[in-house]
Amino acid sequence: MIKNELQLAAILKDKLSSYFREIHINVNLASNKFYPHWKKWHGQPVPSAQPQIDLMMVDSSLWLLAAEVKYFRKTLRGQTNLPFYAGIDEALALLRFGFKIVSLWHFFHEEIKQEDVKRLSRSCELLVHNLNLPINYQAFRLVESSTETEFWRLYHDTVQSKELPTAYGTSNPLESNIDAKRMQDFFRNIFRIPHSR
Repeated sequence: MIKNELQLAAILKDKLSSYFREIHINVNLASNKFYPHWKKWHGQPVPSAQPQIDLMMVDSSLWLLAAEVKYFRKTLRGQTNLPFYAGIDEALALLRFGFKIVSLWHFFHEEIKQEDVKRLSRSCELLVHNLNLPINYQAFRLVESSTETEFWRLYHDTVQSKELPTAYGTSNPLESNIDAKRMQDFFRNIFRIPHSR
């Protein structure tokens, strides 16, 4: 059984690897000497290096994309461990890093009742849609067997189809901000990723 979001991110990296040039998981800017780099090249003030990036993907056009991953499980009391809006704050904060597209992916363990999955995913979908938030929201039912982890995509809380998450959707309105461009340069430098053609 998948125990946490880091383990889930590693599974997603493996399943999505053929669609991207590179995928990095659990990227922490502070541990990559972000603060000294920024001070040296851009001076003060230094922006926060938060949040941590669950998945950073480099596509065939050399775009940098990011995904915030949330894993909903049952607690001992039968409740879900996260609220419906889990990860919205982190996904919005990732926009300031200048990623071309930022996604929020919710994964619901198969033990969670279908009615709860529908209620939680629909609530988040409506919040993102009604506020016109510039993030790519998707929800999935996570089904595990002894040999495989399957993802069943939820469409408007009812229709399900077996598929992988997509990192494409609404573009980041902060992508061309000067600090966002500097952060993108930092990512490209530490991971040796060339600029888009």
